[in-house]
Amino acid sequence: MKKLISVALAAAMAASLTACTGTVNSGSQTTTAVSTTAGESQKSGASSGSTGGTIKIGVLTDRSSAAAATVTWAEAGAILAVEEANEAGGLNGTPFELVYRDTASDSANVAQKATELVNEGCIAILGPKSDGEAPTGATWAAENKFPMVTPCTMNTRVTVENASKYMFSCGFVAWPIAKMNAKFAADQGFNSAFFIGNDGGASGDSRDFFYRELGDSFRNLGSNQVSSNATEFSTIISSVVGKKPDVIIGAVAGPNFVSLVNQGSQFGLWDNCDYLGWYTCDSTNTTALAQSGNYPYGKVHGVQLWPFWLDNIEGNAEFVQKYSEIGQKYYNKEIGPSDMGYTWYVGIKAIIESAKTTAGDLSPEAMTNALSNVHFSTLYGDDLYFRDFDHLMAHAYYYVTAVEDTTGKWDIPVGDIYAVYQGNEMLPSKEDVQKYAGDNGYTFTDLSAK
Repeated sequence: MKKLISVALAAAMAASLTACTGTVNSGSQTTTAVSTTAGESQKSGASSGSTGGTIKIGVLTDRSSAAAATVTWAEAGAILAVEEANEAGGLNGTPFELVYRDTASDSANVAQKATELVNEGCIAILGPKSDGEAPTGATWAAENKFPMVTPCTMNTRVTVENASKYMFSCGFVAWPIAKMNAKFAADQGFNSAFFIGNDGGASGDSRDFFYRELGDSFRNLGSNQVSSNATEFSTIISSVVGKKPDVIIGAVAGPNFVSLVNQGSQFGLWDNCDYLGWYTCDSTNTTALAQSGNYPYGKVHGVQLWPFWLDNIEGNAEFVQKYSEIGQKYYNKEIGPSDMGYTWYVGIKAIIESAKTTAGDLSPEAMTNALSNVHFSTLYGDDLYFRDFDHLMAHAYYYVTAVEDTTGKWDIPVGDIYAVYQGNEMLPSKEDVQKYAGDNGYTFTDLSAK
């Protein structure tokens, strides 16, 4: 797996914000483990989920908005989960199939596209992709009594106000990200921070819970939230350099991150402070910077779900290789390890493993109940499941410092692991969530009581 990442990514990252179309059709599309096809047929039979000789899983993707520069990395994770399942015989010999709909990262499109997936005969839906679409997705799932698993980075207000029996979250969660960043900051003796993030709800959560964890003695030197397509940070950085924070709390990804780091290097920002965030060693964040020689190794720390560089994990090299090959097979491009791809992988895997437990009845209600009780493992974490009271997935979290790979195997940063947190170790407890809801005037819905 020598040099898995190509220079092509740098051009793709510069061209758009957070996801890329590759070479596949940007409209209605289905993908099996062996081929990619496109079509606009609208079928009934959602309760069976097996029309046309396959078991269909819906995917709400984004191939046409300004935020489409890295969706290839995400979709590859979903395809990998289906390929693995079908190589193992599918569901009693029937293969699984992915059916896509493009929401263009617009919440106004979620309900229509999700309904189209139901009409296609899907047994469950992976999506929406962004936290801005998540409330609409949760509302649609509850109103239509149809299971939906979102891989987006989730903010706490959404998980409280939009809690639903039918909505499950397998992505990052802002609260534990903030807790892990705060713990690292305290352990390193940092005393001050400046926040730079995008305008999403999860972004603000990662800031607010960080300061909440550290208390009033930790100095908050300021905050700037920018649009998701912002690439100009020089004015913000100039202001920050003068304030000399110990750390930047970062909540940007993709081209946002690339621009911030590049311009930070020009202004000497990383000579004076570190960066705390997530997607720390993710190829969608780091490839262009590493290839240009501008990645500030040793200064970037954060949360990682996929420790792709660990050769001591049995099967890791093969898993990474299969994921990379999907880029060539379906999109005619090389792709590297991505936490977003991993969350899409575990989301589809959760749906597939749930289907196996209720093979005789793939109706929406049966699939919802199966998702509520599913337990499975991956190479990087044992016993993944959705918590009963809020339907958040209990991941294994790796907190790392991004360092240069000295073996020559990787063109992108790898992680020097600072800590590994299991399952519920960093997620808020039920009591934490209840208190948060009460303090902010939200209604807490305990899904375990339903």
